[in-house]
Amino acid sequence: MRSSRRASAIAAKRQNFTLTIMWLSFVSVVAVAAMALASNAFAQGKILIRGNGAEPGSLDPHRATGSWENNIIGDMFMGLYTEDVNARPILGAAESATTSPDGKTWTFKIRNHTWSDGVPVKASDFVFAFRRILDPKTAAEYAKVLSPIKNASAVSEGKMPVTAVGVKAIDDKTLVIELEKTAPYLPELLTHYTTFPLPEHAVKKFGERWSRESKTSNGPFMLESWRPNDRVVLKKNPKFYDAANVKLDGVVFFPTQDDDAAFRRYSAGELDMHERWPIAELARIQKDPVLTKEARKYPYLLVTYTNFNNTRKPFNDVRVRRALAMSVDRQTIADKVFRGALGIPATSFFMPGMANADMSASVDWVKTPYPERVKQAQALMQAAGYGPANRLKATFNIGATADARRQAVAIQAMWKQIFVDIELVAQDTAVHYKTLQTKNYDIGQAGWIMDYNDAKNILYLFLTTTKEQNYSGYANPEFDALMAKSDAEPDAVKRGKILGQMNALLVRDVPAVPNFYQFERKLVKSYVKGFTENTRSIQRSRWMDLGPEAASIPGRQNSLR
Repeated sequence: MRSSRRASAIAAKRQNFTLTIMWLSFVSVVAVAAMALASNAFAQGKILIRGNGAEPGSLDPHRATGSWENNIIGDMFMGLYTEDVNARPILGAAESATTSPDGKTWTFKIRNHTWSDGVPVKASDFVFAFRRILDPKTAAEYAKVLSPIKNASAVSEGKMPVTAVGVKAIDDKTLVIELEKTAPYLPELLTHYTTFPLPEHAVKKFGERWSRESKTSNGPFMLESWRPNDRVVLKKNPKFYDAANVKLDGVVFFPTQDDDAAFRRYSAGELDMHERWPIAELARIQKDPVLTKEARKYPYLLVTYTNFNNTRKPFNDVRVRRALAMSVDRQTIADKVFRGALGIPATSFFMPGMANADMSASVDWVKTPYPERVKQAQALMQAAGYGPANRLKATFNIGATADARRQAVAIQAMWKQIFVDIELVAQDTAVHYKTLQTKNYDIGQAGWIMDYNDAKNILYLFLTTTKEQNYSGYANPEFDALMAKSDAEPDAVKRGKILGQMNALLVRDVPAVPNFYQFERKLVKSYVKGFTENTRSIQRSRWMDLGPEAASIPGRQNSLR
C-alpha cells in the first residue's frame, strides 16, 4: 500500500504535468491562430496568382536554368539593369552607368538600397556573385553566358583564378566591369539572373540553402514560403528602393505543367495568369468572347529544336541526322496538328526579330516538295545502312507537356516512312533538361528563349566549351574559331556576317534541327493590369496590379488557402 505522502507528491506531479500540457496546447492553438490570421491577412491583400508552367529546381540564380525559374527569381532580385514594363533594360541596382571610349570598360554607381534583411547592397556583392558563378567548383550550367566579361571563360574553365574575373569593386558604391570586346547588348545581358548580386553575408551563413533559408533578396518581392510541387509564395519587399510604386502585396507561383488542368483552374477563377493555353481548347476559346480576349498569342524570341546526340552512333553520322531533319513536315504539324496556334516553321536557328546578324542561311530543303524530301531521306538512311529490313530504333526524349507530346507523335509517324521507329520518353521539364545535359538520350526536344537579343546568345549553345547546354555534343573547331573571330570584330556589320556563317554551319552539319519559331500563348485575366506582350516574354510582377473585381472571385480564395 502507498503512503499518503507519496500519493500526495504523485498527485501534485500529475497536476503540474496536466497544467504544462494545457499551457503547451494553448500556445499551439495561439500559434496556429496567429498563422491563420497572417495567412488570411496575406490573402486579403493584392496577391497575383500565376500558373508558372513547371516546378523550379532552385531559386538560387546560379542554379536556375529555365524561364519558369526566371519568372520567380526576377521578381525577387534586381541586377545592375532590370526590365521595364515592356522588358526593355533600365537601370536597376545601379543608379548610373558610364562607358569608356573603346566600349570595353563600364563603370556603375550602386544606388542606395538594402537587402530585404536591411543590410546595404554593396559593389562587393556583385563581385562575390560573379566570382561564385564563374568558379568551376560551382559548376553553374549558365556560366558561359557571361563570356563577354574579361577572363570569364578562362576562369570558368579553370585556367585562371576567380580573382581574375573582370569585375571589381572600387568602393562600396562603385563597380567596374571590363569586357573582352565591345558588347552593345550588355545592358540587356545585365538584366539576366546570372548577373544578379548575391547577399554575401547570407550565402556564407547558410551555404547552398541560402536562397530558401535566408529569404534575402533586393528586388520588389521576397520569399515567403516554398512548398515543393505545390507553390512558391512571394511577399512584397518593404525595403525595396521603389516599394512605394509596387502595387501588389504578393505573388503566388503554381507549378502548372499540365496545361489542361491549369486551364480548368484558370476557368474556375483559381489562376490570374498561366504560361500556356492548351491547343485542345482553341475551338472553345474562339467561341467565347471573354476567353478570346484573355488568351494571348504573339511572337517572341524563341526557337524549338530537335537535338541529335552526336556523341552516340548512329547520330554521329550526318546522313542520319539530315534524313531525320528533312523528313519532318513542319508546315503540316503547324497547320493540322496545332491549327496555326503553335508557331511558324523554322528554317534556321535565327528567329525573326533577331538583332546583329546575317539572316540569309536556311535549310536547303525548305522549298523541296515534301514527298521528294521523304525519298531523299530514305536514300540517306539506306546509304547509312538502314532500310525496310533493318530499321533504326531509338528513343525520343520530350517534356511532359501536351504540346510536346502532340508534336512528337506527329514526328514519330513521319519518321516511320524513313525506316525509323521511335519510342517516346516523356519527362518532367526539369528532369528532361537534365537528361539532355548529361547526353543520356538518342534524340531530344528542346527550346531556347533569348536571354538577350544578339545572335551570340543562341550560337554559344553549340560551342565545344559550352558542355552541359550543348545538348547535342556538337564539336566543330571551325565553328569555335568563328565565334572567337566574331568576338574580336569591332565592326557590327562584319561581325553580323561572321555570326551568319556560324548559323550556316549549323544548317549544314545538322547537330540539331530547328522546328518552330513558337508563339507565346499566355492566359491573362482582364482584371490583371500592367501585363504587356513583348518579344522577350518577360512580365515582371513589379509592374502589375489587380483590378477591384479580382477580390470578388471565389476561386481565387481557394488558391490562396
